Amino acid sequence: MQSLREIRRRIRSVKNTQQITKAMEMVAAAKLRKAQDAAENARPYAEQMKEIVSRLVGAMPNMQHPLVEQREVKNSGFLVIAADRGLCGGYNTGLLRFTAGQIKEQDKAQILAVGKKARDYFRRRQYNLYTTHLDIEDYPEWKRIQQIGQEAVEGFTSGEYDELFLVYTEFVNAIRQIPRIVKLLPMEPAVDEQEEKKGGAKALYHFEPDEETIIDRFLPKYIESLVYHAMLEAKASEHGARMSAMGSATENAQEMIDSLTIVLNRARQAVITQEILEISNTAMAMD
Repeated sequence: MQSLREIRRRIRSVKNTQQITKAMEMVAAAKLRKAQDAAENARPYAEQMKEIVSRLVGAMPNMQHPLVEQREVKNSGFLVIAADRGLCGGYNTGLLRFTAGQIKEQDKAQILAVGKKARDYFRRRQYNLYTTHLDIEDYPEWKRIQQIGQEAVEGFTSGEYDELFLVYTEFVNAIRQIPRIVKLLPMEPAVDEQEEKKGGAKALYHFEPDEETIIDRFLPKYIESLVYHAMLEAKASEHGARMSAMGSATENAQEMIDSLTIVLNRARQAVITQEILEISNTAMAMD
């Protein structure tokens, strides 16, 4: 049986851990509020941007542009947005396993890793790391977003991969986050099933100054906007997962403290009982 000193030492150790997990839970909760607002505010813009660009591409069937070029798929690229740190439950593991399940041929996949966890996961499994971006801010700077978007576009136009997918975690709430995969390149026209069935007229667009100028400036911004939205969703998911994980850890620590306290009380009672027996035996021996 453990001594009283060992049990008390364990209780102190668990209490110290509990204070740390509680503090991390509170920090994550504070960051989550701002990250959640940012992600939810960016959703309508990203969805509308995607719809507009898809319709523009569909309105110009003969358009010649590197980002719209459909070619035979030999290599695929995956822009994976994970976290730089752990202690957030199954957030990173779930996303990275989901990504690995989407990759058909490992030797022909190019990984654009955002976050240390993504880099380490694919490096250990000997995937091809095309580029990495680490130490992402809680509120990503636009310069960082532009750099990631430019590298993603350059990899496609240079032929490093023939299609590019964006993989991130969509924030639902602090308990639930869903891995998502979106095709970024090549861009595909929107398909309006209702209009196709009815044979309705399609929208006509007039470009000013001209189609080439608009597309050259607009499409890279479109890629950057989707990457930015995905990173906001990922940050909100990370903070939500960390808050839940640290909350569970705090509760588990309290349960352990309660159990150890019971063990401590029983041990103290045993010591007291033993002392009473020794006193009684001594008194009887003296009679």
